[in-house]
Amino acid sequence: MPAFTASERPDPMKLRAPLALLAAPLLISLAACSATTADDSSATGDDTVKVAVVLGGLANDGGFNQYAADAVNALAESGDIEVQIRESVHNPSDAEPIFRQFGAEGYDLVIGWGLGFSDSVFKVAEELPETNFIATGAVDILDKATDNVETWTYATQEVGYLSGWVAGKSGLSPVAVVDGELAPFNELSYEYLSIGLADANPSAQELAPIFTGSWEDPQLANQATKAQIDLGAKLIITGAEGFTSGVIAAAKTGGVATFGASNATSSDASSVNIGVVKIDWTPTLAEAVERIVAGEFGNYTYTSTIANEGLVLGDFNLVKAAPELPSDIETLVSELAAQLASGEVTIPSVG
Repeated sequence: MPAFTASERPDPMKLRAPLALLAAPLLISLAACSATTADDSSATGDDTVKVAVVLGGLANDGGFNQYAADAVNALAESGDIEVQIRESVHNPSDAEPIFRQFGAEGYDLVIGWGLGFSDSVFKVAEELPETNFIATGAVDILDKATDNVETWTYATQEVGYLSGWVAGKSGLSPVAVVDGELAPFNELSYEYLSIGLADANPSAQELAPIFTGSWEDPQLANQATKAQIDLGAKLIITGAEGFTSGVIAAAKTGGVATFGASNATSSDASSVNIGVVKIDWTPTLAEAVERIVAGEFGNYTYTSTIANEGLVLGDFNLVKAAPELPSDIETLVSELAAQLASGEVTIPSVG
């Protein structure tokens, strides 16, 4: 599959996307102001690329922060890089001295993993022109790459499309949404969810979504899920947030399936949840490291999409409540990615 290109321009995103990626061990700090190095097998000599990543949350959160942590640890295990991770840096202003510290310590690549870090990344990168950085953000970040800052985002509308497409392949109907808040990033995603659902199963019905107003309250989500089930929902599409355990509990009791949760959400998740669209960031990081080794880093952007397999189906489960879901759905998703990459299939635009 071709490397990520700079030509794709997704719509704005929210950098707190769901769910786990790889099962690599996490080498994280035990103290708030410390960082960890990968084991000795990752430090193979002076030519090893030293990578540091600053996370806005926990490295094992099962979601957006773990995407980056798993990617760097996967490359560290292979011996391609030496890694340090700093987690739970919630305030962007606190990130600046950490970026400077990593630069002073001679790291070849410093990653600010979170929408709020981008301004700090560009500020420190200007001060440290010999250090390479990656800034993450919404679609506008793609226009901001510099000589020592490369930028990354993901196609949030394609997250919605693929979620709807897999939901359609389940054969379940009606389909309903339970989420925390309605925001620009997920409003667009849900518009494309309807397109993906219709493409895969034109006869599927959708119920009006319910937004509880809270990303963290599982009780509200449980009540909303029960309400959707009472209206006839057979599949609940949700997000991987603090509220998601409430969705899973209600779905299990109601005998319906879900999509969009992590297997780590609760002990019951794998029994009702079909899967989730997640970010596979390992290829992006590998490409960035290759560019550093080749002396080509800078003025470059990355977008994770279905076509380049930066957006993939993860945590797949065959569940009792979705008996018609193809057992080879992961293969079908890969085939869809190839068709999108070749142009054989295109995703219609909203509006």
